[in-house]
Amino acid sequence: MRPFRSILVYRGLDIITNKVTAEERAQCSHHMISFVDPLVSSYTVVDFRNKALALISFMNKLPVIVGGTNYYIESLLWRVLMDEGVRAELEKLGGAELHRRLTEVDPEMASMLHPHDTRKIARSLQVHADTGVPHSHWLEEQRGQEGGDVLGGPLRYPDPCIFWLHADMEGNQYVLSV
Repeated sequence: MRPFRSILVYRGLDIITNKVTAEERAQCSHHMISFVDPLVSSYTVVDFRNKALALISFMNKLPVIVGGTNYYIESLLWRVLMDEGVRAELEKLGGAELHRRLTEVDPEMASMLHPHDTRKIARSLQVHADTGVPHSHWLEEQRGQEGGDVLGGPLRYPDPCIFWLHADMEGNQYVLSV
């Protein structure tokens, strides 16, 4: 099994995305791969989540989700997901400005995020804007809810089996540089 990457949803990009081979697909069913036209630039994690959840519900079977793109996997595991339009608007401000704003409303979260991680910073600002609560406090509240734990709030599905693998950064840097 190969890790899921968001680019795998696009048709015709088999080689550059390292998609599973036809032989591998013949061994077990694969879904959510090669179904979006590569010329479509507006396909988002929300679109992915909605299609995947509908498919999981329709099939009524236990899915095995193999992941590499945490944002997409998290969209299936937890019920929280930021509106993509709002995120895009925030990201236009740039990392430095976003980080400055986050430092004002949630210094604890700002200290944990790199100024260039615009997606996560925008997410934290959106949580604060939507709830009036700093994202760091909101996460703490979620973790304290029944079913919540160190990973986050209550999961969408009861009793999942999650394997979270951590690779050493040296190996990741090599892969990213190739």
